[in-house]
Formats: sequence, structure tokens, C-alpha cells
Amino acid sequence: MSNTQPLSHTPHTGLTDSTHNSTSTSSSAERYRLDDADTRPVLVYRYRGALKTSTQKEICAELDKDDSLRCTHKPIPRGTSYLDVRRHDLYLPSEREEYAQFPNFDSSLASIKVPLMAYVSRMVLGTYDALYIVSPETTPNASLEGSRRVSPSSSWGSSEGREVGEEM
Repeated sequence: MSNTQPLSHTPHTGLTDSTHNSTSTSSSAERYRLDDADTRPVLVYRYRGALKTSTQKEICAELDKDDSLRCTHKPIPRGTSYLDVRRHDLYLPSEREEYAQFPNFDSSLASIKVPLMAYVSRMVLGTYDALYIVSPETTPNASLEGSRRVSPSSSWGSSEGREVGEEM
């Protein structure tokens, strides 16, 4: 006699409950509202990097590997061939209101030309409806802390440190 129970079938799908209930949602998919099973092509802009085509599944895998990255997305209006990426586009929705008082909140970071294939697909098929922005996990407060740790000698390219008041 075996100690196993018979599997019940879900009426909507015909799959067993053990198959139907097993979801492999990654933590990054939940945090950044991504679909880790979606393999449709999307436009991905790496902050201070390049524009490429990827999938939400690949983005989730990359974010799960590297905790120092985050992902936000910006809608691509139909008929738009250029997009401006602004500082507030890097913030999660929960952070936007918190950092709205900073002077560089609406500063432009990049102007991105939508590739021709993505533009045509957006116009005809309605695909490529969002630009996914992968950037380092930073906030204005973290930026301030990081700037305090930089020494003048390393930021000016000098390998020798000089004392204050020392002549050159």
C-alpha cells in the first residue's frame, strides 16, 4: 500500500493541483511588477548603457542574480520615435512622491531613439508598449552618501594626495 493520495484535477485547466499550484515567481518579478514567464520581446535601456531587445523573463533572471539592480518601466506612446528618460523614471512608484522635492527630480538623463523595427511593431501590432529601464539601486540619499566617500585626489585623477595649503 502506498502512502500517496490521488491527485485532484482542476476543472478549468485539466491539470493536477500539484502542477497548477506550483508557481515559480521570482522575487524581482514581484517587486518590479514583471512577468517572469513572459518571453515576448521588450525594449530594455540600461542606465548609462545601451538599448537592447530582451524579455521580461531575462530581465527577472538578471535582477535575481544582481541585487544592486532595479527595473522600472515607462510607457511608449504609439507613434513616438524618441523617448526622454528622466530622473524620476528611475524611481519606483512608491519612491516618486518621496523624492519629488529634489531639484533634479525631473532632469533629463537620456534621449532614446526607438529602433525602426520596434516603432513599426508598435504602430502595426501594438507591441513594444513600454521601455524597461534597468539601473543601479540608488536613491538621492544613497547618492549623497556615495559622494561623501570620494576623496579629492581620486576624483581629480591624481595618484598623489596633497595636503591642504600645499603648493603645487
